[in-house]
Amino acid sequence: MVRKEFQAIILAFVVLGLALVYVGYQVYWLQTQFVERIEELKGLILKVEITIDYGNATKTEVVWLTKGATALEALRRVATVETRYFAGLGEFIESIDGIRNNPESGKYWMWYVWSEKEGKWEYATVGAGSYRLKDGDRIMFRYEVPAF
Repeated sequence: MVRKEFQAIILAFVVLGLALVYVGYQVYWLQTQFVERIEELKGLILKVEITIDYGNATKTEVVWLTKGATALEALRRVATVETRYFAGLGEFIESIDGIRNNPESGKYWMWYVWSEKEGKWEYATVGAGSYRLKDGDRIMFRYEVPAF
């Protein structure tokens, strides 16, 4: 016959084993939930490359934004931006990092989107505040005399 001390030890090991199985299952379940949540969040985050060409210098930065962000919001993450609002048209970029549009020289802030298909920068057809970014977009703001 097994002594009571041994029965107590065996019972303690059984309870401990069951507790470890339970804790292991809880950790597995939490890890699964965590991975699923991370995958959901990945769909809400955009990685965007933004270049500012000042005419005499260029800077490029990568920013992370939430889905639905605009090109103007991305620009504001990396530069000081002044805009002017026009009814029906939206915001017009007046200056970036203190460099203002200059009607005398004909230089204005223009912006472009990189086209993978064409392999070149394409002039944006909407204002930066209206353009909804997509993950992986590359955009550029250039201080120049417009070509049109």
